[in-house]
Amino acid sequence: MQDQALSVIHKTMDEQLGRKHYPDGFPTLPEVPTGRYFDPRFEALEKEHLWKKTWLLACLATELPKPGSYRLFEQAGQSVIVSRGKDGEIRAFHNTCRHRASALLLEPQGKAMRFVCPYHAWGYSLEGKLVSVPDAHDFACLDKSERGLLPVRVETWRGLVFINLDDNAEPLADFMAPLASQTEGYPLEKLVVKDRIFVPMETNWKTAYHNFLEIYHVSTVHAKSIAPFLDSSSFVVALLANGHSRFATRKRKGDTIFKTDLTIPEDTGEIFRQCTVALPTFPNTFFALDPIGFTMQSFWPAGPGKSVMEARLLGWESDLPQDRDYWTKMRTMVEDILAEDLELFGSIQRGLESGLMPKVLMGYQERALYWFEEEVDRRIGVDRIPEDMRVAQVLGDQVSR
Repeated sequence: MQDQALSVIHKTMDEQLGRKHYPDGFPTLPEVPTGRYFDPRFEALEKEHLWKKTWLLACLATELPKPGSYRLFEQAGQSVIVSRGKDGEIRAFHNTCRHRASALLLEPQGKAMRFVCPYHAWGYSLEGKLVSVPDAHDFACLDKSERGLLPVRVETWRGLVFINLDDNAEPLADFMAPLASQTEGYPLEKLVVKDRIFVPMETNWKTAYHNFLEIYHVSTVHAKSIAPFLDSSSFVVALLANGHSRFATRKRKGDTIFKTDLTIPEDTGEIFRQCTVALPTFPNTFFALDPIGFTMQSFWPAGPGKSVMEARLLGWESDLPQDRDYWTKMRTMVEDILAEDLELFGSIQRGLESGLMPKVLMGYQERALYWFEEEVDRRIGVDRIPEDMRVAQVLGDQVSR
């Protein structure tokens, strides 16, 4: 981010530190229906109109370093192959053989110069063409050109690879455009995955995601782990188009939980050294940019009251032993911090489903949660949502331009 943006953020933080009342001109946030977090009707709407029509983070481009490198995206009821072709292009296909619907690839990642079905050995090229069929003469009128793998739209933004099941969706660059200036000065394209953690959770995916869209709980839940590194009172939020947001919080003494003497890229902007800048990315990903690296979390549905958190530990390419040791220790620290949240998620979900509270209240510090919920409704289509589960659209005038 440029010096002017840094100056604006610090000015906004100073105003926040001096605030003693609800901001003038900011709308009161209506209560949010709890049925959104357990009702099968809402889950069905999300499945059809959110997960099948929104850009979803699949992997990092650095995870596909060579031709034939692949990763499976297996979330939200889908199994998709994301692979790099011989020409260097990244493509995606449904992981389904066009013969009897068997999965082609069973391992979550690897290298395959052809996709060969483990059931009847039908073989496909990296471009998705059907190239070999054992005993092809037994299939009357078989036209291989009509039996290629079913493609999935895939695009890359600053080294992040996204898929979308909707061929008519807006370009990824347009969807991510509100985050372009927010990431200026951070070398996202150089990031590599140091480790990956999958955490099953006894809560709806939105309830879990909410936890990372506010700092209100940090001084209580993370009093000894995260709170000492953050000046929580300086927390500021910018609501961005397409359901995204930008958070900024001053670091105490310039430190974070990622403190280390490892080398960091020289082209990292000053804003990321002075502040923790977090970018909730619609629909389900959260990451806070830190010069050393960070945890990128995505939240996936696994049923009305169940979900999975996928946490990627991201850093910089290095073969040094101290780098490996650092990220091994960091995994333990991240798991410990996540456990502080997970201890509460089950009880929150039970409370939502109890019927005691048909609606929940959100305050000014939780405005990013409400903005996220508004975007969920916009993506589904407000008119498709039962009236008793809609949220009012009140924050449109608060979006940063």
